[in-house]
Amino acid sequence: MKTAKYSRYYTFVKPVIENKVAKSVAPYIFSIITIAILVLSALKPTVSTILNLQKSIENNGQILKALKEKGQNLYTGKENYDKLDPNLKDKINGKIPQNAEVASLIRSLRNASPPQASTSALQVQPFLMVDNAGSVTTLALSEIEFVYNTQGPFQDLLLVLRNLQNTDRLIKVDSVVISRSLGPTVLSVTGKAYFLKNI
Repeated sequence: MKTAKYSRYYTFVKPVIENKVAKSVAPYIFSIITIAILVLSALKPTVSTILNLQKSIENNGQILKALKEKGQNLYTGKENYDKLDPNLKDKINGKIPQNAEVASLIRSLRNASPPQASTSALQVQPFLMVDNAGSVTTLALSEIEFVYNTQGPFQDLLLVLRNLQNTDRLIKVDSVVISRSLGPTVLSVTGKAYFLKNI
């Protein structure tokens, strides 16, 4: 049973469908449209993959360039280190020992104080001496944090600060506090000493 809506639609479409030109051209037009849709569907992932690969190649190129530059810097650094005087190499190795050597750090801090200044406190923060995660393959720069308090005349405390720059160990001073209450002047130094840790 045909409805009025169906009749109107068929009235408009029937002349187009029965047209000989439309009948002969329609399969080609639909074939071209179908092929275009399929080609676009197939090319979209390919083009996307190509663009992603191009971006990845550019990123890898930058990484490779940075690695080559780092390698060249390491090579130059090793050449410069090999040219150093053996006495200077020993001095460098003494400043950054291959283990914590807390006793040498304490000795260096005490030697920085002149006889008129007395050590009132020395606190070394806990640290990990060896990483037991695996076999020892390389050395990494590690640090020992410390707080060093000494008291005495102001000029001697300034001398302590100067002497800390020239100790046997490599020491970085993080903060310095000089205070005086009822007693002598107190110098409090917070800093780090470095050593090479097996990792």
